[in-house]
Amino acid sequence: MRIPPFSKTRMLTPTTDERLTANPAVVFSLFLIVNSLLSLSRSGVYRLAVSLWPRRVSFTDSMLIQLGATLVPILGVLLYCMLVERRTLVSLGFSGRGAPLEYGLGLLGGVGLFGGGVLLCVVTGTMRVDPTATAPSWGLLALFLVGFLIQGMSEEMLCRSYLMVSVARGWPLWAAATLNSLLFSLLHLGNSNVSVIALINIFLFGLFASLLTLRRGSIWMVGALHSAWNFAQGNLFGIPVSGIRGLPSPLVSTPSQGGWQTLINGGLFGLEGGLAATVILLAACAVTLLCPTKRSELA
Repeated sequence: MRIPPFSKTRMLTPTTDERLTANPAVVFSLFLIVNSLLSLSRSGVYRLAVSLWPRRVSFTDSMLIQLGATLVPILGVLLYCMLVERRTLVSLGFSGRGAPLEYGLGLLGGVGLFGGGVLLCVVTGTMRVDPTATAPSWGLLALFLVGFLIQGMSEEMLCRSYLMVSVARGWPLWAAATLNSLLFSLLHLGNSNVSVIALINIFLFGLFASLLTLRRGSIWMVGALHSAWNFAQGNLFGIPVSGIRGLPSPLVSTPSQGGWQTLINGGLFGLEGGLAATVILLAACAVTLLCPTKRSELA
């Protein structure tokens, strides 16, 4: 089966006023600097919000504040890319062509892909899914959904809109997709209960997100998919999100303990640390490779 070629989209086409460097060493140095500054700013926003919180900060409150604070990277990437590098919104992946449909399909795709991983675990007998004793309120779930919509888009803007497009100015598209996915995986090294399989799966998710961005020519679908994946993981199925446990959810997923069972379901790290997620993400990468580039976004 022939893989359609990757064609240049408007997102990857430089403008005459652009100040984006093509030197990979400068690109990665700027990425680390920008990421560090944004992390410090996000931490500052979190501490300020906690100090102003009207009641004692619970775990749920803390998670909502942390998710809301990821608005800082979104604003930071926008300001840096548009003011310093003089890039357009289109080069950041914010194309207006069919954006609502792209975003909606991304939300459905994120829930569907993650649900497929859960189904694999249930079928193999490595996970049991039950209703929680006391379901959280719809209002609380809506707040977490908004928080994850912000968080998912912030990571995609940093790694795909900024880093991948920057690397693509000087290197082939396959290198840009691979390198930003590798750095995306390494950013999760400090997560609780992280494992080798977890880092491989996070790399595969980054590769899938990169391929999808290149095929669609925008960030809308992948930003929504990333958000829906995380929300489904923590607030629908009650599974740890990259090691973070205890999010309110109408369902509770209990992974089976043991060597081969943990290898499939991911154990304490969550589904992203197991082979069920590996299968789903490899399949998603394969399907995306076989899809043609979106014609309306071609340069």
